[in-house]
Amino acid sequence: MSQSVTDVPEKAPLPADPLKAPPIAGVPLPSLGTRLWFGWMSLVSGLATVPMSIAQVVGHAFDPTARNFKRWARLWGGMILGGALIRVEVEEHTALDPSQPYVFVSNHQNLVDILALAAGLPYPFGFIAKAELARVPMLGFALRQSASIFVDKSTPRKAIESVREAGERIRGGNSVLVFAEGMRTFSPFIYPLQRGAFLVAVEAGVPLVPVTVVDAYRLVDERHYTARPGRVRIVVGEPIAMEGKRRGDLPEIMAQVRAQWEAELAGEAARVSLKIG
Repeated sequence: MSQSVTDVPEKAPLPADPLKAPPIAGVPLPSLGTRLWFGWMSLVSGLATVPMSIAQVVGHAFDPTARNFKRWARLWGGMILGGALIRVEVEEHTALDPSQPYVFVSNHQNLVDILALAAGLPYPFGFIAKAELARVPMLGFALRQSASIFVDKSTPRKAIESVREAGERIRGGNSVLVFAEGMRTFSPFIYPLQRGAFLVAVEAGVPLVPVTVVDAYRLVDERHYTARPGRVRIVVGEPIAMEGKRRGDLPEIMAQVRAQWEAELAGEAARVSLKIG
């Protein structure tokens, strides 16, 4: 059933549960065309995920690094996005050292983010994922056999152990990427950030790099099984040094990341407004 479009003002309270919120202006609305395109994208996704997962697992046995994971993740994301006629554009504000481990921290609009970052972010990384994802058939197995890290938040003790383990693995040379909002927003708005991503960066003591997914919400809305072709833009921001940082610095670090995200999202909103005008 088609739903009305809600244009959420920037300063209005955000819906507590984006999964149940009505679609905002700009998302692909339910229609025969958008639902058929979503079905096609889902079919391509299924066809790509199985062989790429197997290839990643086999490759990991010989090269258990973020570089190997990124090689197969890039092919996986590229195949699905290519089949859906979604192109990725990457803008870098600074050149990062490919030999240096980083904690990439990204906003999270919808499932396109994962595909676009896997295909387009030009640096090797594993994902930081919730422990529950380890139980997802095929995907969970592939992630377990990779440079990705699962964080168990079931108890405070396990959460602390997960953060320490993540810090050790990152210092060992494997960069990671984490979605700091902890949920998909289905919009260009930023939800409250979770401390876990930033605790990992402080624990690892490596630079934290804000990454902004600008307009993925305009292409797919998995809540209503809609999709359309188009472009998604990713912006790699200025790294934030973590050397010497402590837990008490988390509010300042989180504010810096949020400011970089907001600047990129505001710039995109202005460009869209000019086109409409």
